[in-house]
Amino acid sequence: MSETSSPTTLASPPPTLTLVRVTLHPVVLWLTVGLIALLPRVLNLGQFVTDDEVNFWTRRSLLFLTALSEGNFGDTAISTHPGVTTMWLGSAGILLRQAVEASGMVANMDYATQMALMRLPLALVHTAAILLGYAMLLRLVEPPIALLGAVFWAADPFVIAYSRLLHVDALLMTGATLSILALACWLDDPRPHIRPYWLVASGIAAAFAVLSKSPGIILVPFAGAVILYATWQARLTPHGGRGWLMQAVRAGALWGSAYVLTLLLLYPALWAAPLQVIALFKTGVTAEGAQPHQVGNYYMGRVNPVPGWDFYLMSILMRTTPHMLLGLLLLPFVWRQIQVQPFQRTLIILGLFVLLFTLALSGFPKKFNRYIVPVFPAMNILAAAGMIGGIAWLTRTMRPRLQRSVQQATLTTLIALAALNAAFWHPYAIVAFNQLLGGTRAGTWMFSSGWGEGYDQVAAWLNQQDDITGVLTLSIKANVVGPYLKHGAQIITPRGSTIPDQAGYAVVYIYQTQGTVFPPFDQFYPHATPVHTVTLHGVPHARIYQIPPRMQHERADQFGTAPYTVTLRGYSLARPTADQLDVTLQWHSASPPQPEPLLFLHLLDQQGNRLAQADVPPAGPHAPLRTWQAARAYTWRHVLPLPPELADGAYWLALGLYDPATFARLPVVTPPPPNAPDAGGNALLLPLTLGPAEPPASERTR
Repeated sequence: MSETSSPTTLASPPPTLTLVRVTLHPVVLWLTVGLIALLPRVLNLGQFVTDDEVNFWTRRSLLFLTALSEGNFGDTAISTHPGVTTMWLGSAGILLRQAVEASGMVANMDYATQMALMRLPLALVHTAAILLGYAMLLRLVEPPIALLGAVFWAADPFVIAYSRLLHVDALLMTGATLSILALACWLDDPRPHIRPYWLVASGIAAAFAVLSKSPGIILVPFAGAVILYATWQARLTPHGGRGWLMQAVRAGALWGSAYVLTLLLLYPALWAAPLQVIALFKTGVTAEGAQPHQVGNYYMGRVNPVPGWDFYLMSILMRTTPHMLLGLLLLPFVWRQIQVQPFQRTLIILGLFVLLFTLALSGFPKKFNRYIVPVFPAMNILAAAGMIGGIAWLTRTMRPRLQRSVQQATLTTLIALAALNAAFWHPYAIVAFNQLLGGTRAGTWMFSSGWGEGYDQVAAWLNQQDDITGVLTLSIKANVVGPYLKHGAQIITPRGSTIPDQAGYAVVYIYQTQGTVFPPFDQFYPHATPVHTVTLHGVPHARIYQIPPRMQHERADQFGTAPYTVTLRGYSLARPTADQLDVTLQWHSASPPQPEPLLFLHLLDQQGNRLAQADVPPAGPHAPLRTWQAARAYTWRHVLPLPPELADGAYWLALGLYDPATFARLPVVTPPPPNAPDAGGNALLLPLTLGPAEPPASERTR
């Protein structure tokens, strides 16, 4: 037997169940898998950006592209992950974006479009990988299992979420899955002249995986063990021989050669600066993987820097879909009925990879549930086998024609449900957790959440605010929100506990609420009421708080009769010219009175004579009380004309609210000062001293 020949399969009993038949035309099946894989990966592709993308991978991709274009191959060693495939595809995205910009097809390209173009090569690679995986599954398992496994893989929200990002985890997943499937094809393919190519393909895909993220190194011992066991088993067959160990060595050498050559081809720094690559890899293992995450972690409702061994088991459970979970539960019960070689062997290999990868990750203190995504394609294929076996078992006693009809209808329904489930979570598949186990609410209670999802809605809301270009917005992830804000809007991450003078809004993200809300954000959450909350699948992800402008004089004067009241929170006065008094008032109301009252402003002398007056809407003409939000303060600068040659000195400002139809004033709780003149009742009297005109202090109005 040659070094690439397969162990001869021992005779196995025929299946005891009649598996589902796939009667649709192959073109229809390929289009179905392709569309289910493609659409959720490319639609709304730039809707939001994650921390790591904006902080690291967009810049790293540009550095990588620059190093390649300038021939500085040693400079392609940039990341400890190593993230080489991510940077290759990110570089392709940069070139694509530049080409689109140069063509003039998109005028004034916004950031969302830029990110969509930069991510598009990754999304297409993942889509192509699913189709390639489907082709291999058709060689390995029964057609209905291949079809349903590919659909489950394509439509898995957890898989989709990370297949849309310029990041490393999904690329590790894709490389590892293709490597394992190619290895299974090597075991199964009876053609001696074709089988070596499967080993080469497996080695190439394994190199792709480890170049994406270092845990892909696990494929080396995994592939070695599979090759060694397969050749050892071959000695028990009629065609086996004594040279099984040498055959294993030769097969392993072929796999390893493809692996090493791919590493050298895709990672120029390996031959241009190998010591730098080794140093980066070592740092990634010792300084990152072997240490808890530097920004902390969260698990099961509390801060937990180093979750235990159950972390990834719970991650797998919570990240399943309902149909995937059902299929996995069915698999042990139908296993004996579907044990046809090499079908069973392929499932065992996939299951062993899931087990080995999960155990390996569990030994590291740095844990995030997204790290386990590489096992999900394999789990979806296993679930598909369990589901198809379950369908066959449930219909085993039916008449053949009825059996075929029920099986076809069930298979079609499962495909449709998987696609609908993917659509249900789109475009926020990153918050997808099994609905049967509590969905997003349970998932965000269990795991650290908030990687940028929802900030697009924060930006959309802020962009609608009239004052957004005149104030600062505070956010712990300013660089994630900022690219989506309109031109002129400013957002910063404050340093220290002091709120900047020009701050107008503060955004508190779910990532903060799962741990300690550090200053100055602790001044808002959980004490204040947000003016807007971004909720994803029933879970608040971002809370936007208004920061009203500071007034010279703080007040708490209530007008009206409960529950329909208006509160004056403060006021500021300025005399920019001799004939003008600027009165800035700040209001709040949880339940404004109706009909719409007007505000009167009266300037009185010490005897109560009215010297000037203005009748205006309390918060200006663009904010009628019926539109007020309970959690928001409304500030407006009113201009009170002054009579010519008004002498400097002490005066009184009387203000209040009245019904414009009846002129009846709303009651005011605050009594007038003892020395105040008579202002006609139900008026708030504020003393003021008029001096020479001076430039007004910078005041914001909304």
